[in-house]
Amino acid sequence: MGRMGGMADRSEHGPAYLVVDGHSMVFSWSDLNALHRRSPAAARSELLRRLTTLHDLGPERIVLVFDGSGERPDATAARDPESVQVFYSSAGSTADLLIERLAAKYAASRPITVASRDRAVLDTCSAAGADAISAEALLERVERAEADLAARLRR
Repeated sequence: MGRMGGMADRSEHGPAYLVVDGHSMVFSWSDLNALHRRSPAAARSELLRRLTTLHDLGPERIVLVFDGSGERPDATAARDPESVQVFYSSAGSTADLLIERLAAKYAASRPITVASRDRAVLDTCSAAGADAISAEALLERVERAEADLAARLRR
């Protein structure tokens, strides 16, 4: 779905980032979607927890973006610069717009991958130079990280 070339060319300019459209994942991943029906805040917190596993085991820094409305997940992790960064769009804006702006501003200078189920967001970010992956592809990455962590803990 996204561009594959150019990642190594930009990596010398800064760390790689994975920018995640939070609500896209919540509504795309069946377990989070079911949890969201009971508690939207719990679904967002669970997404943050799962992305933290990916962050801790992977080379990318993760930025999780939500629309500004609604209850926020525990922001303790968001204050730790070594953890997943959580952003909320400001009033009158959307997470999609914030994600597109991040891609437009930083994709030329560092590797950025954007994960969303919104094809328009992925196309816009890809046009700006970011790599684009689907919600399903991100879920596969998270599940591999969780399996890797479980295997490490068993050793």
